[in-house]
Amino acid sequence: MIKKLVFIPLACILLFSFKSSNDVSSERILKDFWLLNKVSYVEPDMYERITLFNDVTNFCFEQSLWRFSPSNNTGSYAINDLYCSYGKRDISFDVSKSSKKNGLYDVILKHQNENGETDKFKIKITEITDKSMQWNYTTWVNKKPYTIKMSFLKK
Repeated sequence: MIKKLVFIPLACILLFSFKSSNDVSSERILKDFWLLNKVSYVEPDMYERITLFNDVTNFCFEQSLWRFSPSNNTGSYAINDLYCSYGKRDISFDVSKSSKKNGLYDVILKHQNENGETDKFKIKITEITDKSMQWNYTTWVNKKPYTIKMSFLKK
């Protein structure tokens, strides 16, 4: 009887001390430096220049360098096109699992705008490996939703 009283709490402690492989961990999903090498529309025949994340146009985001620090869920991205609003922007982010079936993740990017208010943007990670990542971001153009595909390479 005493063995059972000791074993059950000990077993519970051991079970809860190990993270499940299904737990969402931003450290496993977003970390280090990523180069945004391509920004395109998912919809065919859509080529409009639009502003993403209330910042610069979709074309300006190509070749931007992104940094994610999972220890405090902060990071930055740097626009590297001299014809755009050049420079680094600070962000924060939250990661959540969007589908247990196919293991996809949602990311909420947070960026403080010029007025000191926080803008939030929902991103869907559709693919991720050790070397590449793809996001889908839905935005509105002329009152219609369009999906922007953002392809990253690990730096």
